[in-house]
Amino acid sequence: MLTYSNEKRFALLRSFEKAFSFRFYKHFVRTGLFLVGLAVVVFANCQKQSVKSVAIEANDMCSFCRMSISERRYAAELLDADGQAFKFDDIGCMANFLRQKKNSAEIRATFVMDFEHSQWIKAENAFYVRAAGFQTPMNGGIVAFANRSSADDAVTKYHGTLQRFDEVVK
Repeated sequence: MLTYSNEKRFALLRSFEKAFSFRFYKHFVRTGLFLVGLAVVVFANCQKQSVKSVAIEANDMCSFCRMSISERRYAAELLDADGQAFKFDDIGCMANFLRQKKNSAEIRATFVMDFEHSQWIKAENAFYVRAAGFQTPMNGGIVAFANRSSADDAVTKYHGTLQRFDEVVK
């Protein structure tokens, strides 16, 4: 790797200036810096920022019904464009919150808790089972599963119906 002292760098720049007219050089540098800055902004905005779920804390309350979130396996949450997290004790509460458009900010992500493993999954990817046999906190009767086979098993066991996210929130 070649290393140059500051004196050598300035000498190279001066020789570059002499090779091209100063006016051209000035325009070239300004345009180049503008294009580099523009490229950085464009590429930074093109990358999808991963949005992560927010942990349920002991004192968290449902953003819809204001009840304490006591059973994690029924929980849901959404994050808006402002970075605010709305947490719910029941998937039905989140569905009602979305239907009533309680938040005017754009929604960046929605998460639900996997009924089997108590881990957050993206709401759009989940498989939902609606059944009267589920005693959810607000009697929504909806639980989420990360995979289809588990959801199919729950449909059979609890005599429920299989749904996707758009059906749950409509």
